[in-house]
Amino acid sequence: MAQDSLQCLAQLASMHGPVFPDESAQVSYLAHLVEGLLSMINGIEIEDSEAVGISNIISNLITMFPRSILTALPSELFTSFINCLTLLTCSFGRSAALEEVLDKDDMVYMEAYDKLLESWLTLVQDDEHFPRGCFVQPAVQVFNSYIQCHIAAPDGTRNLSVNGISSHEEEEINELQEDDRELFSDQLSSIGMLGRVAADHCIPLLTSLLEDRVTRVHGQLQRTQQHLMASSDPGSMDRKVLDDLYEDIHWLILVSGYVLADDPQGETPLIPSEVMEFSIKHSTEVDINTTLQILGSPGEKASSIPGCNRTDSVIRLLSAVLRTSEVESRASRASLTDLLSPQMGKDIMWFLRRWAKTYLLMDEKLYEQISIPLSTAFGADTEGAQWIVGYLLEKVISNLSVWSSEVELSNDTVELLVTLVEKRERANIVVQCESWWNLAKQFASRSPPLHLLSSPVQRTLMKALVLGGFAHMDSDAKQQYWAEVLHPLQQRFLNLINQENFAQISQQEAVKQEIVATLEALCGIAEATQIDNVASLFSFLMDFLSSCIGLMEVYSNTPETVNLIIEVFVEVAHKQICYLGETKSMKLYEACLTLLQVYSKNNQCRKRNDASAEEDQYQDLLLIMELLTNLLSKEFIDFSDTDEVFRNQDQGTPATNRTVSAADVVLYGVNIVLPLMSQDLLKFPSLCNQYYKLITFICEIFPEKIPQLPEELFKSLMFSLELGMTSMSSEISQLCLEALSPLAEQCAKNQEKDTPLFVATRHFLKLVFDMLVLQKHNTEMTVAAGEALYTLVCLHQAEYSELVETLLSSQRDAVIYQRLADAFNKLTASSTPPTMDRKQKVAFLKSLEEFVANVGGLLCVK
Repeated sequence: MAQDSLQCLAQLASMHGPVFPDESAQVSYLAHLVEGLLSMINGIEIEDSEAVGISNIISNLITMFPRSILTALPSELFTSFINCLTLLTCSFGRSAALEEVLDKDDMVYMEAYDKLLESWLTLVQDDEHFPRGCFVQPAVQVFNSYIQCHIAAPDGTRNLSVNGISSHEEEEINELQEDDRELFSDQLSSIGMLGRVAADHCIPLLTSLLEDRVTRVHGQLQRTQQHLMASSDPGSMDRKVLDDLYEDIHWLILVSGYVLADDPQGETPLIPSEVMEFSIKHSTEVDINTTLQILGSPGEKASSIPGCNRTDSVIRLLSAVLRTSEVESRASRASLTDLLSPQMGKDIMWFLRRWAKTYLLMDEKLYEQISIPLSTAFGADTEGAQWIVGYLLEKVISNLSVWSSEVELSNDTVELLVTLVEKRERANIVVQCESWWNLAKQFASRSPPLHLLSSPVQRTLMKALVLGGFAHMDSDAKQQYWAEVLHPLQQRFLNLINQENFAQISQQEAVKQEIVATLEALCGIAEATQIDNVASLFSFLMDFLSSCIGLMEVYSNTPETVNLIIEVFVEVAHKQICYLGETKSMKLYEACLTLLQVYSKNNQCRKRNDASAEEDQYQDLLLIMELLTNLLSKEFIDFSDTDEVFRNQDQGTPATNRTVSAADVVLYGVNIVLPLMSQDLLKFPSLCNQYYKLITFICEIFPEKIPQLPEELFKSLMFSLELGMTSMSSEISQLCLEALSPLAEQCAKNQEKDTPLFVATRHFLKLVFDMLVLQKHNTEMTVAAGEALYTLVCLHQAEYSELVETLLSSQRDAVIYQRLADAFNKLTASSTPPTMDRKQKVAFLKSLEEFVANVGGLLCVK
């Protein structure tokens, strides 16, 4: 295929909109492009170098033209286009899989495949514009192709050798830095959506394949167990069959999770409408009792239960995953854990968490229509929901015992536990289970094997236990629960730090482990904060914070412990500050200020002469800035109502004689942070972003405090803003520009012309002027730069006029001179001098867009 034809078509495909006199002309133009594409591709073998170009053309055709234009194409042409898209997607998918096998550096087919899947996602999400059912058969083909590329022969092609080259060995697969569910999340989202479009085919297919693989795993484990009992050499066992089955199950569970549920990203999770409609459509064919029997019998093969073909397919797919989970559990009890796959364990936990968020105790009021089988199995006040909550809880407890050394699997497990208790209706069932109380007692007493869990996992487990404690219980039960969960933590901590020789024993490993475990637990408690429990948790945590400050002294030379102490404050501020009224906020401000004072004193004494000094400094500063930013967030997000959430506690007096404010804490923190922020430290992206976010917040919220800073601190802040504007990323530059406007407005308000801030803003006027007129800049920054320029021009009108005159007088080309002069005249065409008036500012920003369009690039020097 000629590259010039491809490039020409790509260029044409990106042209649309106002070029066309009417809709029919646009339809004709699109039809011409589609015909050109089809004739170019038809019967010709596509070269590697052309795959991405073709996928971009198709993407442009789908995204650049309105749906009404696509649907107005002649039906035969539209059908041919969709068929072409289907064949290319399947072909590129197979080639992408081969690229993975060959471990190519340049994954052109993978890039092209991703682009085509994005195009499919665009189409099926707008399917109401297209003929009903027109995407079902293409979805079946693309879905089948994806599954075939990801499972082993004979059903798939994953482990087949190509030109003598086989797929990766297991050791290589395990070295992947990123989990498949993150690495291929975009692909899986598209495939999941296509699976819903063709749910009649795809959901039963996934169920059949998964049930088959689990049955084979079960049989293989039994045979392997017999082999191990008969053989004196365990190393003689070949794991290839098991590994292939585990890899099949891995992909089948991932795809199933994406078909059945979305990742809600903060929104209320809902069962996808396509899945709900599929279940409703077939509900008349379903035997509810048989469906519930299969759901409640994960120890048995579904096919062995009479009437198994009359079950709800959505529930049957979940049952296949539960069957997988049960086979894993039974293998563990049979001491075959070494033969199991931790990856499969992770996949099961991930799927069950994703599923439970959406289906378990669904809120039927959120749906226009509801599936009777789903409602009966998982709805409120159903035996099915109670059974599955109990089953999942037992699985969590089993995993935390069996897989305590597998950090990622343990983490997925406790995240499932959080899901079970973060919604009050689910938590009400959980706390009725005796095993929940046993888990709470075991964790509170630091009993094995829970004490072996990694620190982050212990933190999340504490979060789950605290969330569970706010479920519906009678007052005696609730009092008993907190006595068993929180009281031991508090008592053990106080007993330890109140020992007379604590300073001497504090560096002993067992003591440090106890302190670290307590600090992690406090972070977990803070993370469990919700509006209806903040009063109780704030009071509990405040009792610890002063003791934590004392630990700063004891562990001043143990950076990881210092970091964890600061992190406790970070989490409390992050999760609770938005709910606190004035009285409680002040208590937290005072504690944070004391923490920073102790840190500052210790930091001045701390010796930093080893290789890890910069890393320690990085972690300290990142956490301190996060703490300060969290405290500042109170100015933006405030759900408190004069301590209303604390009405049952000390209703108290308002803090009229306030001693510490957010500004006091933040500015004290800035005194610590600014002198330590070197250009080398700013090379850490996360630290750099947090730093500039913080100083921008300070300039926006407390601009009146900036002129009051000590001279050296003020200079450091101004230097940081200039550095961020001129030498950092566009995101950082934009933050700095956003900081300038409130500073200029503060100067204008004070009307003092001899202050350091006034002089600094005059310097920034030239920097912003040069950025907009003389330098190439990201167009997304034009608004922030324009707002900064306008406020600076209001403040320094004479200097602005001088900058314009200097620029014009330097021009030797008369045409350029005139274009510039006209542009500047239009920019400040108002007959009145610019002021901080909002209407004038809006008019200026509108004129600035035209100005940049007219002179942009005319004078750019870099």
